[in-house]
Amino acid sequence: MNNPDSAMNQTVHAQELIAQVSTSDQPSPSAPSDIPTADTALLFQNDRYAVRVFRQGNKAYVNIYDKENKTLTLKKIPVSITPAKNPKKDPIKYVATIDNQKYIVIINPLGASELTILKGETVVYRQESNQVEVAQKVPGISDQTEPVNPTLALVRTIFINYAKLTIFALMFAMAIRWRFEDVIWLGQQPSLLLRSLVSVFIAVPLLGALTMLIPGLTVAQHIGIWAMITCPGAPMIPFKSLQAGGNAKFVASLQFMVCILAIISIPLTVMILAQFSPNEPWLSPQEIAKQIFFAQVLPMGIGVLLAEYAPKFAEDLVEPATKIAKFMLLLVVIILLAVSLEKVLNAGFTAYLAMAFLSITSLACGHFLGGSEPDTQTVLAYSTATRNAGLAVLLVSLNFPNLDYVKGGIINTLITYALMAAFVSIPYTIWRKRTMVKN
Repeated sequence: MNNPDSAMNQTVHAQELIAQVSTSDQPSPSAPSDIPTADTALLFQNDRYAVRVFRQGNKAYVNIYDKENKTLTLKKIPVSITPAKNPKKDPIKYVATIDNQKYIVIINPLGASELTILKGETVVYRQESNQVEVAQKVPGISDQTEPVNPTLALVRTIFINYAKLTIFALMFAMAIRWRFEDVIWLGQQPSLLLRSLVSVFIAVPLLGALTMLIPGLTVAQHIGIWAMITCPGAPMIPFKSLQAGGNAKFVASLQFMVCILAIISIPLTVMILAQFSPNEPWLSPQEIAKQIFFAQVLPMGIGVLLAEYAPKFAEDLVEPATKIAKFMLLLVVIILLAVSLEKVLNAGFTAYLAMAFLSITSLACGHFLGGSEPDTQTVLAYSTATRNAGLAVLLVSLNFPNLDYVKGGIINTLITYALMAAFVSIPYTIWRKRTMVKN
């Protein structure tokens, strides 16, 4: 992850690149305020060059801008395209040849890109870049010839809606057992309230920023980790916390507070983190808040209101609602693992290291900020380290229209992160249960 000045410089170089090669071979006097990306299949930068692959008419071209000398190395040169044999795994290669020099541009589905310059058979320059600003499927350049399967499209639509309904059911089943006195309990514990807010909303993004400094993470992994950092309040936290002997009132109050504040915290975190990365989102804070309201706050609010004003009905509903929600979640997990298990297993050591580091440090942070009582330590540790993967998937699906080529890799990263966090928490859970038994 870059610092703000670096991200700003990347945007300026991208604007200069496109401005100088918009429709002619002659440089334009100034850069535009907005980058026109409708015809751009790929735009990335490394230490020395900014590279753009784009379509004009029915042909594909490449521009390469020398940032060091502020000149165009290539001015709209036609490229030959080697499409990916498997769009989900293999890279696309673009090759431009001038005299005895060959320029090779590569992009893979995880967003890792590379520029190689050959003089004859000798490599005179090669550098990878994990900061991709545009990687979208432009007809004739980066799209893959795949027949449209209406049955598959229908299955995907059904699954997406089913996943949304699962999140709704989990939030409802979680909240239907809480009364008003439960959800306001934390307001009567000012010290614990402050430490909880710091742990869930401030410490994790800071730890995430440190995690992004680990070299070797791809664009998809950066954004996937970034999305998980942004989304607190996983609906399974209360169930895990209670099973480990957590304070029931703290569980209810903290989860309720986190889900409500997420309407503000997620758009704010998105805006802040976007300053450190050129892959800024296109979804407005208002749209993000709306999605969070319908995915989390509405079902949770309905559950609490039923528990308060129709306690007998709510009590009868708790067990079937919980069983149904957990069954729906289990089905979602099975489907996602069946589809993405290979990608999860091949995420790479760097990705595993980054996710394990973030999960362990988040658990430790929540534990130590949870105070001296074991039943509050456990609850805050889970609430800090366990992020809302379902909400993160929803936000990623709605964001990054200019990174649609790497979206599959982002979703796989979210699944990998969720599994890593669950795996890391196993020894902690065993330890906390033993501690509660001793006490």
